[in-house]
Amino acid sequence: MRDRGRGGDGGRDWGSIDWSNIDLSGFGRGGDRIPGPSRRVVVLAIVIFLILLIPVLIGPFVGFLTDLLWFRSLGLESVYLRRFTAGFYAFAVFAAAFFILALPNVYFALRPQVPRVVVDADRRRRGALPTTLRFMWLLLIPAFFFGIAGGDQWDMLLRWVNQVPFGATDPVFGRDIGFYFFTLPVLEFVRGWLLVALIVIAIGVVTLYFVRGVIGVATGSLASADIRVAGRTALALARPARAHLSILGGLFLALIASGYLLDQFELLFRQETVLVGAGYTSINARLPALTILTVIVGIAALACFANAFRGTLWILGGSIVLWFAASLVVGGIYPALIQNFIVSPDPLNKERAYIARNIQATRQAYSLATIDESAFDVGAAPTAADVRTDLSDITTVRLWDYRPLLAAFTQLQGLRQYYTFNDVDIDRYQIGGKETPVFLSARELSANSLPAQGWLNRHLIFTHGFGAVATAVGAVDSAGKPLFAVSDIPPVGEPKIDQPRLYYAELPSDYAIVDTNQPEFDYTTVQGNVTTQFSGTGGIGISSPWDRFLFTLRLGDFPNLLVSNQITSESRLLFHRQILPRERLIAPFLQYDPDPYLVIANGKLYWMNDAFTTGDRYPYSENFSALGFGSTSIAGGHLNYVRNSVKVVTDAYDGSITYYVVDDKDPVIQNLRKIYPALFKSIAEMPDALRVHIRYPESLFSIQTQIFALYHMTNPDDYFNRSDAWKIANEILVQGGPKQPIEPYYVTTRLPGSDRPEFVLFVPMTPAGGARDNMVAWIAGRADAPDYGKLRVLTFPRDRTILGPAQVEALVDADSSIRQQFTLLCGGGGASCIRGNLLVLPTGNSFVYLEPVYVQSTQSSIPELQRVILATQDKVVMTESFTKSIEALFGAGTIATPPPTTTPPPTTTPPPTTTPPPTTTPPSDIAALVKSATDHYNAAQAALRAGDFAEYGRQLQLLQDDLAKLRTATGQ
Repeated sequence: MRDRGRGGDGGRDWGSIDWSNIDLSGFGRGGDRIPGPSRRVVVLAIVIFLILLIPVLIGPFVGFLTDLLWFRSLGLESVYLRRFTAGFYAFAVFAAAFFILALPNVYFALRPQVPRVVVDADRRRRGALPTTLRFMWLLLIPAFFFGIAGGDQWDMLLRWVNQVPFGATDPVFGRDIGFYFFTLPVLEFVRGWLLVALIVIAIGVVTLYFVRGVIGVATGSLASADIRVAGRTALALARPARAHLSILGGLFLALIASGYLLDQFELLFRQETVLVGAGYTSINARLPALTILTVIVGIAALACFANAFRGTLWILGGSIVLWFAASLVVGGIYPALIQNFIVSPDPLNKERAYIARNIQATRQAYSLATIDESAFDVGAAPTAADVRTDLSDITTVRLWDYRPLLAAFTQLQGLRQYYTFNDVDIDRYQIGGKETPVFLSARELSANSLPAQGWLNRHLIFTHGFGAVATAVGAVDSAGKPLFAVSDIPPVGEPKIDQPRLYYAELPSDYAIVDTNQPEFDYTTVQGNVTTQFSGTGGIGISSPWDRFLFTLRLGDFPNLLVSNQITSESRLLFHRQILPRERLIAPFLQYDPDPYLVIANGKLYWMNDAFTTGDRYPYSENFSALGFGSTSIAGGHLNYVRNSVKVVTDAYDGSITYYVVDDKDPVIQNLRKIYPALFKSIAEMPDALRVHIRYPESLFSIQTQIFALYHMTNPDDYFNRSDAWKIANEILVQGGPKQPIEPYYVTTRLPGSDRPEFVLFVPMTPAGGARDNMVAWIAGRADAPDYGKLRVLTFPRDRTILGPAQVEALVDADSSIRQQFTLLCGGGGASCIRGNLLVLPTGNSFVYLEPVYVQSTQSSIPELQRVILATQDKVVMTESFTKSIEALFGAGTIATPPPTTTPPPTTTPPPTTTPPPTTTPPSDIAALVKSATDHYNAAQAALRAGDFAEYGRQLQLLQDDLAKLRTATGQ
C-alpha cells in the first residue's frame, strides 16, 4: 500500500503528489469558497438586463399582436394561434428539459462534499462557490437558447403529433412511408438536440471541477497522476469527478449508438453511384456495419456507466478509442472493400434489384406511376382536311408570346405612369359563346411612380390598381398589334368586369387605409378625376387608439398613422397586400408556385395560385436537385416527393383568401388538415365560375417532365445504361441567338385519340446527350375536367426522324427566302426580330410546327407580329399571317379567316358604315386602288432607306392588300 496524503476538505488522500511545490496553471487552483456578488449588485444587473431586453422583445411582441389582428380579420385566428401555441409549448418543453438535465449535473459539481485534488490556502479562506439560486438561475440563459432551438421546430412537431399513414411501406425495413415523413425527423432532431445539450453540460461541469480544484492540471516532475503526458504534465481527478464524467461519457456514447441506429434508416435516402437509396453495398455492408457499431458503442456506453462505480479513467478512454477504431474499420474500410471488389466489377447485376426499387419509388413520389403513355405513329405531313379539323379556329392558335405581349400591353394599355403590368397570364374564357384561350394581365398600381410621394397619396388616395387587359391568343390586327378582348379604364369587353379595383396584387405594395375622410382616386375621364370608397369586408379596424399605436410601431409610420384626422372610426387598414408573401405568411408549411394568375369570374377579379406539399423523405425516390437540373421554385428543388394538393384563391378586391384541397388522397395534406381544420376547404366548395379556371401547374409540370425524362425507363438495364434518356427540346428566341430549353406552354389543342380540343400544358422531348435534336416524345398536362391533373405522353417511332424544334429552327435558318425576309425585317440595325415559342401542334396523325416572329424597332418599344413560320416534316414557310402560311403549306382556302376577336373601346371606334358593295367596280375605285398601291410602295421604299424595317414590312403588307383588291376588281 502506498502512502496517501490528505488533500482539500474532502478528507481524501491523493497520493504522493506534492501540489504545494508545483507551479499550477491559472485555472485548477480553486479553493473552498469564492464570495458571490452582493444582493444590490445582483438586483442592479437584473434591472439593466431587463432594460436592454425591452427593445429586443418589443418588435416580436408588436409583430405577434398585429399579425394576430390580421389573421383575425381573415377569419383564420385559430391557424395563427395553433402555430404560436405549438411554438411556445415546444419552447417551454425543450427549455425545461435542458434545465432539468443541467441542474443535477451543476448541483453535483458544486457540492461542498466533493473532495479536491488542488488546495490553495488563500482560496480556502475565501470559501466555496455558491450553490444558491444566485448561481443556479444562470442556467436559464442556455435553457432559453435551447428552448428556442426546440420552438423553431413547431411545424415538424405538429406533423408528428398528427401523422397519418401513407398506406405504403419501404422495401427494407417494412415501415410505413409516414414514419420517414413524420417520425424520423423528430427522432433525429431530439437525438441531435440531446447530444449538443450533453456536450454543453459536460463542458460546464468540467469547467466547474477545474475552478473548484476537483480536477487539477500541473507541470513538473510528479510521482503520481491519473494521466501523464511526456512525463511533464499531470492530470488528476477526484473519484466523484471520475464517476460523474463516466456517466456523462456513457450518455454521450449512448446517443452515438442511437445515431447509428437512426443512420440505418438514412441509407434509404443515400445517393449511390447509380441510384438513390440503399444499394448492394448499403444493404450488405453498411447496414450490418451500422448494426455492429450500434452494439459496440452500446457496450462501450454500458462500460462507462459501470465505471462510475470503479472510478478509473482507462475504461472511459478505452471506450472512446474502441468507438473510433470500430468506426474506421467496420464503418469505413469494410463497405469500401465490398464496393470496390464486389460491386464495381459487376455493377449492373449487383444493383439491378435496387435500381428497380429506385424507379418504382420515384415514379410514385412524383405522381408518375399512372401516367398515360402511348405510342404515336407520326405520319409524314397532315392533310388539308386534318388542318381544317384541328387548326381551323384561328383564335385558339397561340400566335402571341407572353414576352413581347407584356411590352405591348405596357405601351398600349398602361394609360398612366403609375400603372404597370407585372406579367402576362394565360387562361380560357367564354368569348362570343365559345371557349377561347386568352392572354390577360392586371393593371397594377406602382406607388413608386406616383408624381407626388406624400403620405396621403401613397396610403389614402392611390390605394388600388384598376382592371385588366385581355387578348385572344391568336387575335392580331393588320399592324401586328394585339386585338383586345378587354381594355381601357373602365374596362370594356368580354369577359365582363364589374368590380375592376385591385387592392391586392402581385407587385409589392404599401399598406392602404380605406373608409377615411379622404376619397380614393379611381380613374380619370375627360370631365376630371373619379373617386371611390372601399366597400369590401376586408381589412383591420383601427378605431381603437391602441390598435393604431400598435400599427404605428409595426409600420414605422410615426406620427401620420397615429394622429391623422383623415382616419375615422370606420377606417380599416389593408396590409400584407402582395399575393405570394401573404400566402406564405398564412401557410408557410406549403410551397407555392411563384406566379399567381389572374382570373375573371362573375364580374370580379381573383388571384389563383397552386400550392404544393413536398418532402425529401420518400425512401428510394430521386432528389430533384441531385439530377443537376438546377433549382426550381418549389422548395428550391430539394425534394423527392411533391403533390399539387391545394389551390389558393384570393379576392383581388377585399383580400379574402381560401385554400381549396384538390387532392385529398395526399397523406401530407391529410396531415395538415388535421392540424388546421379551419384553413382548408374541399374543392367541391369552390364556385363553378372559379373551378373552370384551374390549370395544370407549370412549376409541377417542369419538375415532372425533367424527372420523367430519365424515369420513363422502367427497365433497370435501360436506366443503368441511360440508353433512352430524354431532355427538354431546345428553341431559339432571338434571331441569331443561342439555343435554350423550351419553357412549357399552354395551348388549346386536340390530343390524338380525343374528340374535343382541350387546354393543356405541354413540352416536346429530344434525346439526352450528344447533338441529336430529333423529337422522341411529347408530354402534356391536362387541365380540363374530367381529365384534370393527368399526364399524357406520346412516344414516337425510332425507325425514322421526327423533327424536333431545334431541327425546325435549323430548317428556318437554312431557307434562303426566309433568310431574305429576316434580312429585310431586322437586318439593318433599325429593328430586332423576336422569335416566339416554337409550338408543336398535333394535327391529324402528324404535327404542324408554328413559330411567330415579332419585330421591334429601335424607335418603338411595341413588338409587332410580322411573320408566322409554319412547318411540317418536309416543308417550312414564312408569310405575313397564320392564314397565309397555312395556305402556303396546304393550299388556298384550307381555312377561313375569322372576324376579329375584340371589343373595341367605344371612344375610338368610328360608327359603322353599311354601304352595300356595287355589282361592278367603277373605274374611279380602280384608280383609287392603283394610287393607294403606289403610295404604299413609295412609303415602303422610303422606310427602307430610313432603316425603319417595321414600317417597311407594314407598307408591303398594305401594298399586297391593295394588289389583291385590284385583282378582285378587275376579275383577274
